Formats: sequence, C-alpha cells, structure tokens
Amino acid sequence: MASDRDTRPAVRIARLWEGANPRVTRRSMLRSMAFFAVAAQGLAACGVGEAPSGGDTGPAGATPASNDVDEPVLNFYNWTDYIDEETLPGFEAETGIRVTYDNFSSNDELEAKIASGAAGYDLVIPTDNFLRRFLRSDLLRPLDHDMLPNLGNLQQRFREADYDRDNRFSVPWAWGTTGLAYSPEQLGEDVTSLAGFDLPSARGRSILLDEARDGLALGLLALGHDPNTVEQSELDEAVAYLLELKGRLGQITSDVIEPLASGQAPLAQAYSGDVFQAQEINSDLVYVIPEEGGLSWVDVLCIPNDAPHAANAHRFIDYILRPEVGARLAEEIQYASPNEAALELIDPALREDPLIYPPADELARLPFTADLGAETEGRYADAWTRVKTG
Repeated sequence: MASDRDTRPAVRIARLWEGANPRVTRRSMLRSMAFFAVAAQGLAACGVGEAPSGGDTGPAGATPASNDVDEPVLNFYNWTDYIDEETLPGFEAETGIRVTYDNFSSNDELEAKIASGAAGYDLVIPTDNFLRRFLRSDLLRPLDHDMLPNLGNLQQRFREADYDRDNRFSVPWAWGTTGLAYSPEQLGEDVTSLAGFDLPSARGRSILLDEARDGLALGLLALGHDPNTVEQSELDEAVAYLLELKGRLGQITSDVIEPLASGQAPLAQAYSGDVFQAQEINSDLVYVIPEEGGLSWVDVLCIPNDAPHAANAHRFIDYILRPEVGARLAEEIQYASPNEAALELIDPALREDPLIYPPADELARLPFTADLGAETEGRYADAWTRVKTG
C-alpha cells in the first residue's frame, strides 16, 4: 500500500512538540491530480449524480419495512474530497452494488437534506455533534451488528465514545482536529496563534470555516472562553469578535483544499486532513494548533431512517471496517483512522505523525465539540446566523 505511493518530504511542517521528525507525505502532486482525472472518467461507473428518492423504512436489522428496496444500489452522501479513489470501485466490483455518490460541504447542508425526508440516501457522514442532533430528531435507524462482523476492528475509544456508546447508530469514518493552515512564504512569518488573522498579508484572503460550532469556537478561543460554553454572554462576545474579523476575511467556506493548494488563501481555519491533502500541491503550507487551542472531532457513518437500501449500507460499512480498506482510506484522506486493525498497515510516516495522531497531552487542549442540548445548540445556530448575515 504505502510502498507503491510516491513520497517526498514536506518543505515546511509546523511542529508543536520538541524533537518530532518531518512528516513525509504519501502522495505526489501528480497522484492528487490523477484522482480528479479518474473521478471525472469514472462518473458513470460510480453512478455519481442525484440520489433517487426513497420511501420510509424500518430499523436496519430488525424487521425490514415492506417498502425496503431490494436492488443493487447504494446512495452515499459524503463530504467533498473525503474518500480513497479505490474505495467505491472496489466495493462495486466485489458486491455488484452500484454506488450513487454525492457530496456536501457542511453539516448544516447535510442536516437540511436528510431532515427533508425526501433525499433517498442510504448512508451519510455527519460529525459527532451533529449525530446527536440527528438522534434527537429521530433521523437515523439503529445498526444491525450481526451484519457488521468487522466492527471489532475499531479502537476501544470509538466503541465506548459518549456520542454513541456501543456504536448503536454509527461507525466512525475518520477523526481529526481543527486548527490553522498558513503559507509562511505568503504571510512573511510563522503563525502560532489566532493573531495571524491580523497580519496585513492575510487581509482579504483568509478563510473561516462555514460550520457554526467550528467558526464560533475560533471566536470563543480567541477570547479565552471554552469552545463548548453555554453562556450566552460569551457567545455574544464571540459573535462581536467574528463580525469584526469578517471585515478582514476573504471568505467563509468549508471548501478549503483548493484555495490553500492554489495559494489563493494564505491563512485558513481548517481541518487537519484537508491541509495535508493541499500540501501535496502546495508544499509551503503548514498546519498548526494555535496557542489558544482547537477542537477534536469524529465523522461517522450512519443510515437515515428513510434509507431505501439499508442492507447495502451495512455491507459498505463492513467493507470500510476491513483493515486494508481502512488503511488505504487513511492514507488517501490523511486523517486519523479509528480502525485499530488498520494501523499496522498505514504508512509509518502517517501513523507516527503527532499532527495526525496527537499525543495525550495535546489532545487535552483539543476537546470534542460537546452535545450542549437542543436549546443551547439553537442559540449557537442563531449566533452563527448573526455572523453570516451581519
């Protein structure tokens, strides 16, 4: 796996821990560009396009609803740039199941689509804090563990996670951190804190993530507040901070890979793996956890209540849980794998990188986005609307 991939040293990699070795990237720029060429040529094979609408179905693994559809189709809704190019063709070739593959750019976009009740998707990937929102709204069906023999490959921490203990409704896809990406060459200096947004060289060109909890967390952390605060006064302060920052930003978007890779954005709040992907094209990029702190998160596979092909969704989840498939996924997207059995197959340069697999002391200042309850989550949503529209 790793042996057949081009490697090269990253020119500049931020190091937050004394004595860490330079990270070796796992894909050349040509390999990255080849992905888009292969994807374009393979649209018909993978069935990329709008997923058809599906009817209401019952819980997977229980008694199937009478209108569950028995056909070799899987409608999959995933984040942009978040899959290995071999995953879907490999699954299709082995199972004969045709995958319709669509992308979204934010949890809010995903939630709106699934909550509409007419999306027809069989498999979606929300982030852990949105998983809890989906569960409160009864949008998901429980998993049938009898159909997931590879579930035991998960690391223990992901089988006992508070967001979904015992994996009743979800299986983790990948996990990572939220920090900053920047170009030392373009900015003219190193960035170690959120004060980097104040640099004249970043003015009008920097990016804030278009996610309520991530974007507001930046404002909260900059002001010394808990990114999981429940205090309205602190949320209001964060809104004021971000509205002032907004005047100096280039854009608010979660699609950061292309702007970072092309040099359009010299500074961005970003998810760790997105930065590592962009580094394959722009080796000047650096990823750091700012002095003020950041966030940890887990993206999870789950099956909507109205999924028309729930059995096929289970087959795909179990396929991803295979060690070799999970290892290829981790190497391609460059996010940390939750698959314990896959770790020994992952390129050591990735597996031993503390920016991807942070040590315990660093994780202590990278809390997960907590489930704050419907009322507080609503206040976060209102606060983010004020930032976006103000």
